[in-house]
Amino acid sequence: MKYRLVTAKSPLVLGILVGIVFLFINNGESGVTVFFSFLLLIFGVIGFKAWTEFVISQDELNYTFTIFGFILFHKKLSSSDINQISFKRFGWFTKGAILKLHKGINLRIVQFIPKDVMFQLENFAIKNNVSIIKSADYLLLERREKY
Repeated sequence: MKYRLVTAKSPLVLGILVGIVFLFINNGESGVTVFFSFLLLIFGVIGFKAWTEFVISQDELNYTFTIFGFILFHKKLSSSDINQISFKRFGWFTKGAILKLHKGINLRIVQFIPKDVMFQLENFAIKNNVSIIKSADYLLLERREKY
């Protein structure tokens, strides 16, 4: 199943607007301000064209980060690459997971849509004999969903 990361667009819009305002107010008088205005504009535009995908299949996980259609980071994981999956609570009502790998950086799986990503990830771990750890706060959120 394919999952996509939900990103907040309002900070990106704010950065673009502040960059445009600084460009018009400054009118090219200070090079530093013009540089930072262009930097805000560039990061805002890049933020709109960046996305993260997480795909769960029967025997592997794929994590991909893409900007403007160019893949910047791709990780293909089998069950033997994963040391354990740690399910935790991120924020008040947000469930997430950290994939702790034998080699490389750990991957954080939070705020992906559709919302059943944690259920599917847990099923993947059970089917492939990957160690699972659930925090007390995560278990509280699980119990809360049942009612």
